[in-house]
Amino acid sequence: LAQDFSGSLGFDNSCNQSRHPTSRTVLELAFAGLLLTYYRTEPIQFRLQPVFQFEANMSAIEFLKSVYDTAGAEITLFCLAFFLHFVLFSERRGILRRHQVPKPKKKLISTSALKPDAKPAADDALGRTMLSFLNEVPKLQPLLKFTGKESAAEVQEMLTSAGIDAEVAVIQAAVEKKHPEVLRRVFAAYASPSPNQAALLRRLVRKGCMSLALECLKTHPQKASLYAVAVEVAADRKDLGATLQAFEAAVAAKAADTNCYNAAVRIYGTLGQMEESKKMMQQMLDAGLAPDVGTFHGLLEGTMRSSGDTDKCFQVIHDMTEYNLKPTNMTCAILLKSIQKNSSTQHVERVVALMDDRDDSNVDDVLLGSLCEALTRSGHTAMLVQRLKKLRLSSSGVPQVKCAHTVGSIIRAYGAQHDMEGVWDTWSSMQKMQFQPTRITIGCMVEALAWNSDPEGAYKIIQQTLKKPETRDLVNAVMYCSVIKAFNHQNKFSRVWLLYGEMIQDGIQPSVTIYNALLDVCARTSELHRIQPMLTEMANRGLQPSIITYGTIIKAYCSSNRLDDAFQMMEAMKRGNITADEITYNTILDGCARYGMFDRGVEVLSSMKLNGVKPSNYTLSVVTKLANRSKRPHMAFELVDALSKEFDLHPNMHVYNNLIQAATLQGYMSKAQGVFASMLNAGVQPDSRTWTLLLRSFVSKRLSAEVMDLIRAAFGLETEGQCSLEKELAAALQGRQISKAAWKKGGPIPDEDALSDAFEHLSRLPTRNSSQVVQAWRLLKEVQAAMPNLKVKVEIRTRLAAMLGKD
Repeated sequence: LAQDFSGSLGFDNSCNQSRHPTSRTVLELAFAGLLLTYYRTEPIQFRLQPVFQFEANMSAIEFLKSVYDTAGAEITLFCLAFFLHFVLFSERRGILRRHQVPKPKKKLISTSALKPDAKPAADDALGRTMLSFLNEVPKLQPLLKFTGKESAAEVQEMLTSAGIDAEVAVIQAAVEKKHPEVLRRVFAAYASPSPNQAALLRRLVRKGCMSLALECLKTHPQKASLYAVAVEVAADRKDLGATLQAFEAAVAAKAADTNCYNAAVRIYGTLGQMEESKKMMQQMLDAGLAPDVGTFHGLLEGTMRSSGDTDKCFQVIHDMTEYNLKPTNMTCAILLKSIQKNSSTQHVERVVALMDDRDDSNVDDVLLGSLCEALTRSGHTAMLVQRLKKLRLSSSGVPQVKCAHTVGSIIRAYGAQHDMEGVWDTWSSMQKMQFQPTRITIGCMVEALAWNSDPEGAYKIIQQTLKKPETRDLVNAVMYCSVIKAFNHQNKFSRVWLLYGEMIQDGIQPSVTIYNALLDVCARTSELHRIQPMLTEMANRGLQPSIITYGTIIKAYCSSNRLDDAFQMMEAMKRGNITADEITYNTILDGCARYGMFDRGVEVLSSMKLNGVKPSNYTLSVVTKLANRSKRPHMAFELVDALSKEFDLHPNMHVYNNLIQAATLQGYMSKAQGVFASMLNAGVQPDSRTWTLLLRSFVSKRLSAEVMDLIRAAFGLETEGQCSLEKELAAALQGRQISKAAWKKGGPIPDEDALSDAFEHLSRLPTRNSSQVVQAWRLLKEVQAAMPNLKVKVEIRTRLAAMLGKD
């Protein structure tokens, strides 16, 4: 046909001889390719999409380009006209005739694939039957047009082309009019090829017409596989009623096979009805059918949904092994779903270890994806990296990943473990396989490099992606934000602004997150003059500042002693219907504390409570800091007590330290010791600052006995004589039972400068050869033995030795 068409156009080898000496041959091949593409149904299919698809990897535009390069513009234009003629006016698939019923072409229908069990009385018997049936049912006439000469295959093609509504209407009419022969013949027409019957049943069940599907199945009750299709599709739709309806029909027809029972077990498990699921399995055993892995997969999913008890899940696995069935890749994939954020390491290890007992040694893409998602979700990236390395060393190796999300999870896991070799190996493997990256994979790669202090490498990935036309649109503001944050942490602030300029130049729309990162740079560099222009730019782009945006700006203003501007931002938040959170209030409270603005800080605290924002221990710490910096240390105790009682707060180490400092600033050493005792009795462990605050206070008050007793308590040394500390503190320290081994393992002690000042004070005791001098000398020896690296001035040792009359 192509040869005749090209000849009728008058083309021969003389056409465009200067460039294309074989234009006639090329034209014939081009038209033949168009016709084959248009009429072939398998495996090449004609599909009308944004571009016309000729074959798996070649679009119409690429095809015409190749014709143009080979045969010239004239041939290309005729080729395009020929193609458009078929697209618009073809009887089978023409756009202008898509609402018309296609006239079957007998030459396009292959009857060689008809199965022996399909034995029509004549080739057009079904066509005559359907014509008569349509005359009897007028409502079907607008949907279908029959001439009475159609074969069974042509009837099936016409029904399929008309859509599911037409199929439902025909089957429903046959049932209502009590024409079982019509129904039998129509369903038999779908037997060639055989998968068409299963496809019809799937369409009917998904349409919610289970009763019609079962009426079709009654015409072929011997086909158990078709009953299984109906049961499985209903189970997939989580339609318990339809599933049981199909299952009972299969049992009544004695066509219920293992797949039917598996689907019934699965639907009960999906709905969390484990008792019913187990009863169905017992019914399966009573029917003489042995369960397979699919049966236990249904039980496993049901157990996870109903109780989530991992022990019960593994009991299902144990029961599975009793039937000589080993876990499969799907078994492990299902069990990996039980791993959540709060899953214990023991449970995660137990699930992952199950992979070593699988029936198949190869890890498919589904299992690998489930493994990556589960371990990333639970935060066990180290275990994921270990498992990936184990797979890489195995004989099968890591499978070729086809899912972009899985590749991204692998790259993210390697990045979290700072394994840059694994990151680059995964990226290189993806490129060698010519795997088309997605926004997920590129984003994970950029993020992994940025996290691991390689913003330049992340920047290069972005630039490489932008250079390729097919991947240019994948770059977004999230990738740029990761690089900007990395440069910010490295104090490369100039690179931040250059990168932002390039992003705008490349046409990447900034997000609120980008502006938050840039505002953080402004806060760190004190470039507050950039804030207002940036807010204006956000407004021009239609972006609304978030609570993080306002919090970052407030922090910048508080750090630069511009509290008025910070309070103005608080008002702007209210106008924008954004409620300040605890972090925002704590930030502005800290600003008030930094500059000793007590009254204003109390107003902020009142506003915080009025707006229903619950304070935390950090708030208590800032409040005590506010009172201390404002030279009102006595108010620290009142504020902390009031807030703790009102909001049921339990002060932590930082709050107690600030309260100890408040007491020492007042000169109330007994009160300071009482706070320390309350801290110990509450089970709050002190840190180095706790000991240092008290020790320096004792030294400033020249309380030599208390200095020595406190040092002995810090290092776990026995007290010589009666303890000079307050009874409450002495009892608390004794109950704490500090040992040398405890602080040697990292237990807190006073810092070296405070210890040096303490021994400096002890070396200047006024009395020679007194018991205190002897105790001070012994204490110095014991502390130096415990801390060989402690630097003590030579003058201190000399003075203590002289006071004891030693050389």
